[in-house]
Amino acid sequence: MGPDDRPYSEGAHIRPLGQPRRGPDVEPNVLCLCPNRHVRLDIGAIVIDDAWSIVLRAGLLGENVRPKLKRHRKHTVYVNYIRYHRKWWLGGDDPSHE
Repeated sequence: MGPDDRPYSEGAHIRPLGQPRRGPDVEPNVLCLCPNRHVRLDIGAIVIDDAWSIVLRAGLLGENVRPKLKRHRKHTVYVNYIRYHRKWWLGGDDPSHE
């Protein structure tokens, strides 16, 4: 909520823009999140699995976190961006060249 008690959200790029990750600035690479979840996505404290469930990695003890992302039928998010983000934060090969 904002200071006026109205809902507030931000557009969070799943595959980040700029170097080295070179994510595109397109709607299928964006999630609509509250500011706290946006930051946590950006720093890898949360990742998302292929079934759109939120996987807690760090820093969310005692918080009520939605177990699964709510998806709007008109907003298509490409699962390859979700997979890229998850691979980036969970390790393995560097996905920047994909």
